[in-house]
Amino acid sequence: MSIISNFALIVNVNLLCYNVNVKKNNGYLRIIIGLAVLYLFYVAGKTLYQSYQVRKEVDDLKVSITELQQSNKDLGAQILYYQSPSYQEKIARERMGLMKPGEQVIVILPEAKNQVAEKDPDDALPNYQKWWNFFFKS
Repeated sequence: MSIISNFALIVNVNLLCYNVNVKKNNGYLRIIIGLAVLYLFYVAGKTLYQSYQVRKEVDDLKVSITELQQSNKDLGAQILYYQSPSYQEKIARERMGLMKPGEQVIVILPEAKNQVAEKDPDDALPNYQKWWNFFFKS
């Protein structure tokens, strides 16, 4: 064989080896790129979920703040009412029995129950007799 044909044979063999190596490396490269893409999706999903949780917690805290502000306003109104002269006068009348000059206090007592309860003639009967009378002697 001639030098040129030997050289061509060597080049062909080298090119075949190169193609085999590139194909092997290309497969590994695809696997590495696929894993990198999966990892990026995982990181992006995790970040979005954390963002959702933070947003939800902020919304819950805003609702809680609104409720507490309303409660605070209500308590402030109660404090003003309890410090007012009309409330203090009402409490003085109810608890201490105070009255204004020229005023008369009237106390209404409940009616006394002086009536003696009449005895029912069926009270002396046994229970089964009461049921018999209830159903059949009405």
